[in-house]
Amino acid sequence: MSIRDILKKREEERDKAANGDSEFPEGVTRYVRVGSHGEINKEGRTLVILAPYEEWYVYFVHENKEYTGKGYDHKFRKHTCLHSPRSTVGVDELQKYFQPGKDECISCKAGAKRKMFFMIPVYDPKYKTYRVIDIAEFHANSLMDDFDKAEKPVKKIQPEYTLVGQAVHFKQADKTYSLESGDLPDDVLEEAKAFIGIDYKYEELANFRDEEDIVKILHEAKEGVKKAVLPPLTESNNEKDNGTIDDDDLPF
Repeated sequence: MSIRDILKKREEERDKAANGDSEFPEGVTRYVRVGSHGEINKEGRTLVILAPYEEWYVYFVHENKEYTGKGYDHKFRKHTCLHSPRSTVGVDELQKYFQPGKDECISCKAGAKRKMFFMIPVYDPKYKTYRVIDIAEFHANSLMDDFDKAEKPVKKIQPEYTLVGQAVHFKQADKTYSLESGDLPDDVLEEAKAFIGIDYKYEELANFRDEEDIVKILHEAKEGVKKAVLPPLTESNNEKDNGTIDDDDLPF
């Protein structure tokens, strides 16, 4: 693949995103499903990683759930924290979001439990486009450790080596997820280069809601929320279809 082919592929990707064209068959989304019934299960998937972990997208989610033995009891409907970066940011900037933002997010003001999540951009050779692995902080930390284990020994011999743009096998392991060097044909790795450094549209993928949608979610909470600080529900709150986003559409 020549540099002109790569640039053409990048332009086609931008055009598809702008036109809202779906690149996936029914039942498949931009998010790589993880878990025993997902795409990254105990057998795993081999994908091409598109960014070092310093450039993975970090954001926050409000979620409060309790395992009952048969499943999870959700205290309120999970949703993205409005006090989150809208794109990848440096470490210094990211630290501004570590504490709840009571002025920026009504869920933070109401004391709703808050968790950190990561989106990892990957190239999926099956669908010939980029996707994201969306996982909680604990799992991301495990993958970062494995990233270093796979990359650092090679860098000692080849200082310019990077795992970015290489085949990586992701799988479930010991109640978390792991990655190790994988194997894909050279032409697949060439295809993946067109997707390194593009706009992954993280803000759109994070599903930020309007504040009035969130207010309704918080009013409907079973517990875990200080409802006294919430503004009253308005007629538009009650008429609105809660952002038209179903829980099944969310990756986290």
